[in-house]
Amino acid sequence: MRIVMYFGKGGVGKTTLAAATALACAARGHKTLLMSVSAGHNLGDVLGTAVGHAPASVAPNLDAREVSALAEMRVQWPQVQDYIATILRGIGTGKSAYVQEVLLFPALEELTAMTEIWRAISEGGYDVVVVDTPPTAGMMTLLAGPEGLKWILSSIETWYRRLALLATPVMQALFPSRNPMDILPEVGKRVNEMRAALTNPEVTSHRLVTRPERLAILDGFRLATYHHLYECPVESVVVNQVRTGAPAEKAALELLRQKAGGLPILEAPSQVEEPIGVPALMALAEQIFKAGDPLAQTRPAPLMTLEAIADGQYALKLRLPNLELERLDLVTRAGELVLEIGHFKRNIVLPPEARSKEAVGADYSGDTLTITFA
Repeated sequence: MRIVMYFGKGGVGKTTLAAATALACAARGHKTLLMSVSAGHNLGDVLGTAVGHAPASVAPNLDAREVSALAEMRVQWPQVQDYIATILRGIGTGKSAYVQEVLLFPALEELTAMTEIWRAISEGGYDVVVVDTPPTAGMMTLLAGPEGLKWILSSIETWYRRLALLATPVMQALFPSRNPMDILPEVGKRVNEMRAALTNPEVTSHRLVTRPERLAILDGFRLATYHHLYECPVESVVVNQVRTGAPAEKAALELLRQKAGGLPILEAPSQVEEPIGVPALMALAEQIFKAGDPLAQTRPAPLMTLEAIADGQYALKLRLPNLELERLDLVTRAGELVLEIGHFKRNIVLPPEARSKEAVGADYSGDTLTITFA
């Protein structure tokens, strides 16, 4: 079971490279699903054939789909839709458009993406799922989603239980007898399983896509740092549209090698014509992987370790490559380490040995942030 996630800023060619990789996997006999979870789908344009929400065969051993949160809501969440419609009718607003607006809450696209990736692996019978991800903001919502959603689900359930205890005849008239809160444990279970899969390098390969341009490289590796923040280590880098080696491109590729810090780097040469359709994408895959395995993977070092040092002190080490210290803010509270990098924040539960101690120092060296507790 393998998941391959292609991520990077918009416009670097994630969709094309994901399609080429999926075709290469299928050609080697793996039953493969190519999935777009970006709101602005263009998978069908790249493949040169219509692609919809339901998986459809596009080549031997290869299915493709463009995940739609609205379509999935209609299929998987009819109980919740009926429930909310009944509530809205009770307060005099029962139009179906309003129901859809209520259900299409922020991050539903990402929630749908997470659950559909996991369903493809656990229920779809696929050996490999290759994912074309959203640009930076959407991808970070996808990575942060499992932890945030657990809090949201817990809050919703608590709110509902309290409301039920205070029910009056008016509230009883508004709320139907069926209780969609019963599905929350199942949703939570799926999210936990998806989180475990995304952070397991034996299952999921996170591949950064960039171009041989300075700004694209800087943006891409900043996103890679955010991946490490959410315990999703980057496995390799794919440089798209490599040309003949002009001075500016050579300088950009040297910067990339410095930022990569030893990560495998694959190059996708610039094409005379845009690679559209299965034959062109297969040819591109051969240029990228040559005779190699498109599923080849490296084992990244652990992202978080705790070491005992002198006099009862502990050093918590977090591997955060290319961390920009001016973007970093950290604080410890209530047994958690709160890390904020740029616009993204994560609460990390401290190991038991460090919870009763205070953070007395921090240092960043190489690719590792070390926090000392005493």
